[in-house]
Amino acid sequence: MSELHRGSELQDTLQQASNRLLTPLDSGVEDIARLWTPDTCPESLLPWLAWSQGVQEWDETWPIDLKRQVVANSFDQHRHLGTRYAITKALQPFKLGAQITEWFEHSPMREAGTFHVDVYVSEQGIDLPLIQETRRRIDSVKRKSIDYSIQMHLQGNLGIATSGVFCSSTMTTIFPLS
Repeated sequence: MSELHRGSELQDTLQQASNRLLTPLDSGVEDIARLWTPDTCPESLLPWLAWSQGVQEWDETWPIDLKRQVVANSFDQHRHLGTRYAITKALQPFKLGAQITEWFEHSPMREAGTFHVDVYVSEQGIDLPLIQETRRRIDSVKRKSIDYSIQMHLQGNLGIATSGVFCSSTMTTIFPLS
């Protein structure tokens, strides 16, 4: 009977020791999940999260909201690398619109395997740093084997709502043949 009792003491001791070791791990699970979410990751660790998610372009001078959006977009972007969607998604955090046309969509057709990007800028002016940033963003998500051309357009938003109505009528009279 004393053997059984000694086994129970050993089990109790092991259980207490493992509880002391595992309790901090159990309470840290929520913290780990928080680190892997762009919206809740601490700002100081956000560059590491971006690196782990394969974000190619990172600038410490970006506002925190832009950094979080770039990381959040990277999850979806990597599933669609090399597509039109990836290019438009890469430009979205910078408030740039894009219209992409591939070589076969032009008339006359352009060189096979190329595409053209029309970038629409509405909330800032067009300058050399913006053009360079735009090219870097496109280069990071496009298919590496193809070339492209880019054209930047300044687009104004006047905020004026307009509407129109078009009315038309036709009256037809049919006479019998005499």
